[in-house]
Amino acid sequence: MNGKTLISITFFMKMGLVSGHHNLGTSYFEYEENPVEISGTLTEVEIRNPHTLLKLQIVEKDGEISEWLIQWTDGNALRRRGVPVHLLKVGQHVTVHGRRHRHVARVTYPRVFVLSDGTLVRDCGSSIYRGKEYYETCEAAEQSPGNR
Repeated sequence: MNGKTLISITFFMKMGLVSGHHNLGTSYFEYEENPVEISGTLTEVEIRNPHTLLKLQIVEKDGEISEWLIQWTDGNALRRRGVPVHLLKVGQHVTVHGRRHRHVARVTYPRVFVLSDGTLVRDCGSSIYRGKEYYETCEAAEQSPGNR
């Protein structure tokens, strides 16, 4: 690393532009603090890097249409952990349980997708945090009181 690069990195860190970008706690509320449960139709599914992005169109109680952005982990990690991302398709109706974004309206980080047939799509192949609790597997998390 040359001196110019080090100075640039130091500058951005001091300005706070680098800190916490990939830290869920910085951008999203804890699930228990401000959970999101939304149902609608997937209008976009991009399983990609550095973040997977999905868009969900929702019909609000007043009949208005709104769009939610669902930001998920990278496609490589999802595939490596065996998450069945192929089940998420444009045009499909899903319910999303997730963490609400702290600063941007209608943005969530998913905890679980529930498909219309009841199938669950979630990422916890290597481990999962639910609030401050840590679980080794999805099954252990689901057996814990207060989940789902």
